[in-house]
Amino acid sequence: MGIVAVLGIMLLIPVSFVNQLIQDRQKTRDGALREVTEKWGGKQAITGPILTVPIKRTLKTKGNTLNTFVEFAHFLPDMLTVQTRISPEIRYRGIYRVALYNAHMTVEADFPTPLLADNVDADLNAVWKETSADVEILWKEAFITFGISDLKGVKRISGITADQQPLIPEHGLRTKDLVQSGLTFRMPLSPSQNPGHLKFELSVNGSEEIRMVPLGKETKVDAHSSWGAPSFIGDFLPEKREITDSSFTASWNVFPLNRNLPQAWIGSKQCSQASSFGIKLLLPVDEYQKNLRAVKYAVMFIGLTFLAFFVIDVLSRSPFHPIHYTLVGFALILFFVLLLSISEHVSFNTAYLISSLPVILLISMYTQGVTGRWGLTAVVTGILAMLYGLLFTLLQLEDYALLLGSISLFASLASVMYLTRRIDWFGLERPKGNEPACSPENPL
Repeated sequence: MGIVAVLGIMLLIPVSFVNQLIQDRQKTRDGALREVTEKWGGKQAITGPILTVPIKRTLKTKGNTLNTFVEFAHFLPDMLTVQTRISPEIRYRGIYRVALYNAHMTVEADFPTPLLADNVDADLNAVWKETSADVEILWKEAFITFGISDLKGVKRISGITADQQPLIPEHGLRTKDLVQSGLTFRMPLSPSQNPGHLKFELSVNGSEEIRMVPLGKETKVDAHSSWGAPSFIGDFLPEKREITDSSFTASWNVFPLNRNLPQAWIGSKQCSQASSFGIKLLLPVDEYQKNLRAVKYAVMFIGLTFLAFFVIDVLSRSPFHPIHYTLVGFALILFFVLLLSISEHVSFNTAYLISSLPVILLISMYTQGVTGRWGLTAVVTGILAMLYGLLFTLLQLEDYALLLGSISLFASLASVMYLTRRIDWFGLERPKGNEPACSPENPL
């Protein structure tokens, strides 16, 4: 028993190698996917639009010299509406798959009238009311900022109008107070002119997920796609959603009380990136995650198999040598390597069936060769089939895996205790036919 226990512990070393192999293959897959997304477009985060008005300040220093600098006053829209149509597709890099998409968005924003409404930054309110000659509001240099996290994905932007007046987009940003990458639209204003209604259409490529930052006082987002496995991520879940095997639709409505931002302020406020929501395009099966989960059960799997062989050894008086246990343990570990390599090419369930059948057959035939007894071979085959069936069930039932695993371990222990209840463990090492010198039947 001690030797078998030590062998089981030593087999944890190759199990750890298999676990490392799965992680290495997963890193190789992630590297291949990065090569695709770097050329197509990465995860996209859409921020804005944001109206910015430069403010020129002039300060006199102690040496009576004038120091001039520019600050930026930022204004968020009262109403922000985004209509998104996501067109997904699967691309391959070798044997690996990556979920890509093209998102066609129609963005509409209504800015406050007048610009200084309620819930504005105190510093900005003071500047707006200040009449000093040291402060100049540069109305004609006003601009709109629209944040896009990965500009490589931008394919087309059109129909840009403010109160039906066309605007021309510019590359780069005038300021990085709010976002680190995006587009700029010049929109000259005057003190009496209001920004009005802004509208444009955008086509952007991305991969895996797309997020929206709800900068509007009220933000409404509608999304639909021909993808049947979405995951809704971020700080807000959709109010309405409908998911089928081949498509989904979702709608969000974010109100001003749901975000911790004023409608206008001066300077940087990068915390606007903290609140976002969106969609992640899940691939139907991640074979590496399931392989990692399978390896986590390797200790229980090997332990139950060794326990079954030990009970058969004791009950049938067909001794198994430690070498037999070692070879059976290596066969069990080889199953996880086969499962990993085959699941990279076919579905995980099919790979599980293809990997388990030859291992069960190998161990069963080895048992028959060692013992020469077909009855014992049938028992071993049945036990292995039940163990592989149990492991497959545990991998499918994520929420109930712990419950089913604990019940299975209890049932295994109860079975062993029942089958070995009449065994004289003290007499196993005694030569057959050698009675003890003192017993109830042969008292001194």
